[in-house]
Amino acid sequence: MLELTEGIYVAEDLPVIYIKKINAIVMSDIHIGYEEDMARKGIFIPKIQLKRFLNIYKRAIEAFHTNKVILNGDVKHIFETLGRQEREELNEMFKELKEDGIDVKLVKGNHDNFISKVTSKFDNIELVNEIRDDNLIIIHGHQEIVPEENKLYIIGHEHPRISIRDKLGFSRKFQSFLLVPLRNNSQVLVLPSVGTYQAGNDVSLIHSNYMSTLMRDFSILEEAKPFIIIEGQGIMEFPQLKHLKDLIL
Repeated sequence: MLELTEGIYVAEDLPVIYIKKINAIVMSDIHIGYEEDMARKGIFIPKIQLKRFLNIYKRAIEAFHTNKVILNGDVKHIFETLGRQEREELNEMFKELKEDGIDVKLVKGNHDNFISKVTSKFDNIELVNEIRDDNLIIIHGHQEIVPEENKLYIIGHEHPRISIRDKLGFSRKFQSFLLVPLRNNSQVLVLPSVGTYQAGNDVSLIHSNYMSTLMRDFSILEEAKPFIIIEGQGIMEFPQLKHLKDLIL
C-alpha cells in the first residue's frame, strides 16, 4: 500500500482510495449507461462500464478488507432521464453489492438525476449529498463552494490524467490521483474515474482548465502532487506539477 496523505491509502493499480478511520473504500465517476447514451447519438461502443466497476470493486474489497463502499458521484451517466440500460445495470450492480454484504453510501453527482428510482429498492444504500467526518469532507466536486479552513476535501468530477511527452514529442497518458493544497490551509484529493470511457482530462497548471471551483478558484496548482496509475504495475508518486511543467502537455 501507498499512503497518499495521513490515513488515506491506495493499492495495486486500483483507481480507488481507502480511508482508514472510517474503514471505507471511495471511488468516483463510474458512469453506468454511457454506452446507451452514445448509442442514442448513433455511436455504438462495447458495454464494459459495469464489468469494469465490478472487477475493480471486488479487487478493492479483497485488498482493503472492508465491507464499506462510498460511491462519490456520477454513478450513472444520462442527465435528463433514467435510461433502460442504466436501470438494468444499476439494479444488477446494487444487487451484487447487497448480496456481498456491502454497506454503500452514494454521494450524488451532477449526473445522478433519477438514481433514487433504483437506490430506493435497496436497504443497504444511503443516498447523500456529502459525507463529513472531523476534518474530512467527501463531495463529488461539481458544487459551487468556498472551502472551509483546515479540511481535506475528496472529490471526483475532474477525471484527472497526466499526459507526459518526451523530447521526441511522443506522449503517454496515465490516470492519476491528484493531491492539491488550497489557499486556506486545506487540501483537495481528486480521484480518477472508474469508468473506462471517462479516462481523463489532462492535468495542467492552468486554473481555467478545471471544472471544480475548488480546483479552479482555490488551488495552488504548482504544488499539486500526482500519483500515477500504471495498469498492471501499480501507483507511482510523481514530483509536484511545478517540476513537471516542461513534460506535461
